[in-house]
Amino acid sequence: MDTEIELKFAVASEDVIESCEVKAELDKLLLPLLNTDGYNCKKLINTYFDTPNQQLRAYDFGLRIRTRDQHSEQTIKTAGRVVGGLHKRPEYNIDIENTQKPDLSLFPSDIWPEPALLDELQNSLVPLFSTHFTRHLWLVNFENSVIEVVFDTGDVSSENKTVDIREIELELVDGDMRQLFELANLLTDVLPLRLSNDSKAARGYRLFLGQPLGNQPEIGMCRLNVEMTVEQAFQQSIEHGLAYWQYHEEVYCQQQHLSNLQQLLKGIYLVRHTLNLYREFIPKKAGSQIWQEIKWLIREFSWLDEAVHIKQLTSKRGIYRKKIAEDEQLISYLEASRKGLQQESDVINLFYSKRYTQLILSLMRWLVERGWRCYSEIDENKISQNIGTIAAQLNQQDWEKLKRVMPVKQSFDVEDYIQVEKYVGRGLLSGASIGSLFDNEERSDFRAPWLDILEGIFELKTLALFDENLANYQGENGDELKVWVSNKVTSLVKVLEQSRQSALKMTPYW
Repeated sequence: MDTEIELKFAVASEDVIESCEVKAELDKLLLPLLNTDGYNCKKLINTYFDTPNQQLRAYDFGLRIRTRDQHSEQTIKTAGRVVGGLHKRPEYNIDIENTQKPDLSLFPSDIWPEPALLDELQNSLVPLFSTHFTRHLWLVNFENSVIEVVFDTGDVSSENKTVDIREIELELVDGDMRQLFELANLLTDVLPLRLSNDSKAARGYRLFLGQPLGNQPEIGMCRLNVEMTVEQAFQQSIEHGLAYWQYHEEVYCQQQHLSNLQQLLKGIYLVRHTLNLYREFIPKKAGSQIWQEIKWLIREFSWLDEAVHIKQLTSKRGIYRKKIAEDEQLISYLEASRKGLQQESDVINLFYSKRYTQLILSLMRWLVERGWRCYSEIDENKISQNIGTIAAQLNQQDWEKLKRVMPVKQSFDVEDYIQVEKYVGRGLLSGASIGSLFDNEERSDFRAPWLDILEGIFELKTLALFDENLANYQGENGDELKVWVSNKVTSLVKVLEQSRQSALKMTPYW
């Protein structure tokens, strides 16, 4: 058995940089570091197998036969761990002569979750998809470590459907994992790359199933258990946020919808909120550089809120379209106001930028190396205590803050609700971070009205932007629309007040 430790990068499109230019930059950087006979270029053909109901995928296993230069091997990769774009995954490789179907009995018997089903699995195997690509490989000596760098170009195909392969992988063959990150930083200095968790196999399964990537409905609960330490829970929460962030980065690169970026930001916010939530245990200065870079990144998306609200107003499927459907002048006016905002293509450029990619690399490295332990202010006793002993305290902090900024006896108007949006959001993020330690039903019942309030505040902000645009709108129906907006706001605030009063009187689930 080998355990792969590798970083995976997607390379920007041919429109940005041609493959020959990528190869030239890699040669310039890597040839001086080359091992003896350390470069080769081969064409690889991989065929991936599973059962018709994807039982191997359910195990988080990947099974393939790879052919190169008349040599074939079967490989199975078992469940591993992914942090950002760093993959740690056990794999088993067996040389074979029969390339029609893998022989599962050749793999170690102890890897199978259900050994009794092995014969059934073997008899059910079918080819699902294949990959055809050219692999440039450099085996380099870098700071006393041996690292394999590959550049793959080609495609994944299933039946008559294909998607491109254009990626770089760095695998630690021998040595110190820190050098993997150091070499990755050098690559991002000269090439437009972004870290990617989207494997060739994952793309192949989507092709086979006809299921494109789509938004996840919610960020969900970080999976914790009461036996974890504070440090483990902190790390798990950041990884949960990072995974959600990077998943929707991938979705956006394929779909380029504003809703993809809304979900991506939720992941970024959870990472930021976790750093703040655990500040008593992991001091902010321990991650000060990451804090600053996340603040920069959030500023890069400062245009998104307004763009989403305008999209909501002008969308043919939006809840406001019925009111303004026939008013082409108003729709054109609103759409024109969005043109000055960030364009979707600029976001793609951001994702492949040096600063963005190095931010994620830094965060990954900080997590893998537990970089906060370098600081003398870390109290071993505090971070080693059981998360179950302090989870209620962490939730209570945000609850007390929320009650202070939203006193039950005070009436709220539209501006008040917009001002407290961030506090409602923070309370819900604390729940996402540590809520899995508590009863599911009680947690869901408590969170439901706050989720409704947050959605209501979003609608209030849309109406507020509409009202702001109407101030300069010269259409004949401007006054009529202002009255309509005012009535909508009044009605919505009334509903929010009822929800808030009820929510503040509920008993917290912790």
